[in-house]
Amino acid sequence: MIEALRGLPAYEIIETSKVKELRSLSVLMRHKKTGAKLFLLSNDDENKVFYIGFKTPPKDSTGVAHILEHSVLCGSEKFPVKDPFVELVKAP
Repeated sequence: MIEALRGLPAYEIIETSKVKELRSLSVLMRHKKTGAKLFLLSNDDENKVFYIGFKTPPKDSTGVAHILEHSVLCGSEKFPVKDPFVELVKAP
């Protein structure tokens, strides 16, 4: 897998390491043009997962970001789901 990643000209490999507990190889990469970091965790697990995160440092300690997070995840009139993550766990 590492050789295939080295063949991606838009990225540079910053760090690789083995994660024994997960029987995985971790790779930290950086997109050369944008500086965006990409973290890969490669293993034989058939489940495929991805995550996109953005740094959103708060301007103060009022907790507004956390309140907004809960408000957004509270659902709406059109999508009345109080806790979407609990509902996802119930899926077959």
